[in-house]
Amino acid sequence: MNCDKKGHYARVCKSTLRRNKPTSAALYSQKKVTAASPGNLSKVIINVRINGHMAEALIDTGSSESFVNSSLVKGRKWKIHPTDNTVCMASTSLQSRVRGYCNVELDVKGYTHRDVRVLVLRDLCADVILGHNVLKQHTSVEIPFGGSKPRLILNALTTAEVSSPQLFANLSPVCKPIAIKLRRHTAADMNFITSEIKRLLEEGIIEPSDSPWRAQVLVTTNQNHKKRMVVDYSQTVNRFTQLDAYPLPRIDEMVERVANYKIFSTIDLRSAYHQIPIREEDKPYTAFQAGRRLYQFRRIPFGVTNGVACFQRVMDDIISDENLKDTFVYVDNVTAVSYT
Repeated sequence: MNCDKKGHYARVCKSTLRRNKPTSAALYSQKKVTAASPGNLSKVIINVRINGHMAEALIDTGSSESFVNSSLVKGRKWKIHPTDNTVCMASTSLQSRVRGYCNVELDVKGYTHRDVRVLVLRDLCADVILGHNVLKQHTSVEIPFGGSKPRLILNALTTAEVSSPQLFANLSPVCKPIAIKLRRHTAADMNFITSEIKRLLEEGIIEPSDSPWRAQVLVTTNQNHKKRMVVDYSQTVNRFTQLDAYPLPRIDEMVERVANYKIFSTIDLRSAYHQIPIREEDKPYTAFQAGRRLYQFRRIPFGVTNGVACFQRVMDDIISDENLKDTFVYVDNVTAVSYT
């Protein structure tokens, strides 16, 4: 029912249907966006210019995606690209499918952001919602609330300062650049590669390259039918890379030591290699082609011969330098233990 009175169904209720308040996005993860109902938003709404049009934008520090109200897009000749993202309300099981996404130019407080991806959604609480894909381009975002209490500083996780390993220290004396011819891809795979390149560029994992090296990418599918873009270095730099003999921990010894503790916390690092920067002189060796462009990695790429050894060495150094006696690492699997 629409009136909260018992004895009849909603479809025959004569009371006006109550509608939920508009929602603002709070979390984006692959194909779902979690949302939360806004309260008094006046302090976090600013004027912006989107594709030359003035609009009100909500600063949403909990959203890793940005949104535009479908009413703003309607009547304007903005190209809407198809997508299958859905929005989920945080407090209910309701879902709303986005209409697509636009690539727009945003002017925010004197800063111009070009080619910004914004998802198109109905009934937003503002014309635009600015998420992390815009906010993360600034060192910080300050919002004055005018309250009586002192300034509140929230310390979130920051990027650790990690020394770059020598990823290609063991190259053969006859090493020379190799440029592999472009592989053919299906239209679906090419669209996936394009989206992955865009993501890697936005996250600062890769950058444009003018290297004489050129590997090729391929698209694989795992057991869950999830696609993954990989770079095939087997015909380029891996041919000249001698094995780094740095040892991995013995799993049986780790199990024996861990068994002495009572409390266990396990962490599986996300895209672990991509968290470790590489040296400037090593970047050209990682160059690869995607579409008609050449890119190179700024972080350890998957698929290079000594990626595992270099990553394990870095993790072991961190454990040693920070004196983390009750922490055990096997490549990207971290186990922290304690007695109480």
